[in-house]
Amino acid sequence: MVDFNPKIISKEELSSISAGVNEEDLLLFEEHCLNVHYESNVFIEAKEPGSPWVVVKNLKSGEFSEMLDCTSQNWVLALGFANPDINYAVSEQMKRLTHVKSSGTSPARIKFVNKLAELAPGRLKDGRVHVNNSGGGAAIEAAIKLSLIASKEGEQILTFQGAYHGNSLAMITASHPIHSVTRFRPFGLDVFPRVPQPYCYRCLWNYKEGLYGHKDPQCSMECFELVNKYLTGLTSRRLAAVLLEPYQGPGGHIPFPPEYLEKLKEICDDEKIFRIYDECQTGVWRTGKYFTLTERYEKELNIDVSPDMMCFTKAIGGGFPLGAMIASKKIRKRFSPSEDHTTFCNTPISLTAGLASIKVIEKAKYGENCEERGKQITKRLKELQENYEVIGDIRGPGLFIGIEMVKDQTSREPHSELMNEMLAEGMRQNILFGPSMPYMTTTGKILMHNLIKIKPPIVISKEDAEYICDKFEDVLKASLNKIK
Repeated sequence: MVDFNPKIISKEELSSISAGVNEEDLLLFEEHCLNVHYESNVFIEAKEPGSPWVVVKNLKSGEFSEMLDCTSQNWVLALGFANPDINYAVSEQMKRLTHVKSSGTSPARIKFVNKLAELAPGRLKDGRVHVNNSGGGAAIEAAIKLSLIASKEGEQILTFQGAYHGNSLAMITASHPIHSVTRFRPFGLDVFPRVPQPYCYRCLWNYKEGLYGHKDPQCSMECFELVNKYLTGLTSRRLAAVLLEPYQGPGGHIPFPPEYLEKLKEICDDEKIFRIYDECQTGVWRTGKYFTLTERYEKELNIDVSPDMMCFTKAIGGGFPLGAMIASKKIRKRFSPSEDHTTFCNTPISLTAGLASIKVIEKAKYGENCEERGKQITKRLKELQENYEVIGDIRGPGLFIGIEMVKDQTSREPHSELMNEMLAEGMRQNILFGPSMPYMTTTGKILMHNLIKIKPPIVISKEDAEYICDKFEDVLKASLNKIK
């Protein structure tokens, strides 16, 4: 193999494509971009390869600055911006192949599939893997397809309040509705019955001691008894599967209590209902030293709540577009060519990046770093909570951190205004925080949109973690002063 050597266009001109933008480019972009939702900064380059810091250019002022990204760019960049190990692996792959058809195989596909089967927890270990180049929505749709194929007469998929499973016409329906913002009728409304999510901090049964991601010690799991009625026959048609995020991400970092997952497993096994876990955000060591949250429960709580199918995206591609689904080998059904394929589903570039990312995390023990930095940040946030009445609940684990902003800790009334101001103030102070998904009425009134997310790359240093904590307090103080 030889290094890349352009034949038609000069290296300088090709390099300029990614090097930056001028004022004319920006003006034309604002005129031509169909989407109205984009931030006021242009992301230019990593501060240094593999860094959680990024150089940005402000769309309005034209000024450059360096920002610490606590969103990992929608939780994708677990190893920071432009990680050198991943980029080297990808460049080597690009010298050989950049595309193979959906039915083709490549070394990257074979090795990635085998590795994911090795890492999968519980009943999924050594299972069968499906990959795509789109992400979590396509992975979840694949799991739903498989559940419909393998289920006997099952037609519906039970979903939960606060869920987010993707943005296709079907997955919008499976996700929590954002009324008045989604202006079309999603597909499959008769397929996805929805039930309440257990939400221990805001319990429907008024238990008050559900804090830090744990249920109230006095809780009798009334929330499960309600859902159990749907599992055992209340739905209009027979259930093929139950779809859930074991720790909801977009909906507000809300965990299903492990005891709930145990009961769910028992009933679903009895009723022959498949369980599909969406670990698109909690997988790939995001919650600490284990590959998935499910594995964490297995190792630390000694319970096996592993599902029949599990879906991944975000960090699984090492910064490149990739989704994956793994099914238990006890499910004997497999896809025919007409049931699942897309033109680019088997891209060797993303599969190479994904496998390289897994190898880097394992060798450098970044899962352990994620665990320690998460504890460091959470400890500091709990100290701040004692001094700031607007910090309601703090939920982890690892670098999967969400902070509920409230009017006060007694009423727990969501403080959406404060959350929005903190996002804007954070950008002014060169730190990017993430928001939760809004809960809205059918007329467009915001019910709840109050959770700040801290989910930086899992490679962050002790010093960067301290910087995040200092900046969180600075941003909080400035925001409180602004909204008085």
